[in-house]
Amino acid sequence: MGKVVFLDIDGVLNTKWWYTQMDRNTPKDKFGYAFDPRSVANLKKIVDETGADIVISSSWKSLGLSELEEMWQDRRLPGRLIGITPNSVSDEMLLNADLDHMELFSIRGVEIREWLDIHGKNVSHYVIIDDMDNFLPKQQSHFVQTNPEVGITESDVKKIIRILNNRFVWQEEF
Repeated sequence: MGKVVFLDIDGVLNTKWWYTQMDRNTPKDKFGYAFDPRSVANLKKIVDETGADIVISSSWKSLGLSELEEMWQDRRLPGRLIGITPNSVSDEMLLNADLDHMELFSIRGVEIREWLDIHGKNVSHYVIIDDMDNFLPKQQSHFVQTNPEVGITESDVKKIIRILNNRFVWQEEF
């Protein structure tokens, strides 16, 4: 496995700019409108430069891995999907939550930590690409926040490649 990209979709591949550019001729399939081609091209650069696999951390994971894999194939999206993060939030957790507890506000961070707890022994490097910052403090050095207006930019690509190709191994943090 080696390198992993934890990928959000809305605000990363789906951008506000792209939606303002669309018209009735914009490609649409059973999953909705095509993603912003600029952000998709930048994701391809990341995958090509690093060889990273992709884990979906987005709310899109509710489609399930097989549906997401079908979308990835149908849309010829770059990279190989290898999983989705678990859903950690239950109704019971929310009802019994300690509102002073930091992890309640870091749901995606908790889900990524859970995924890494299960699969992390095979991961040398990881990066989190998301437009919202709801991650754990120890994950901040692996996090690149996108602007939801434009998604993954050239500047983001450079940061992400630097994180994934760095000699630093993430397990050393713990």
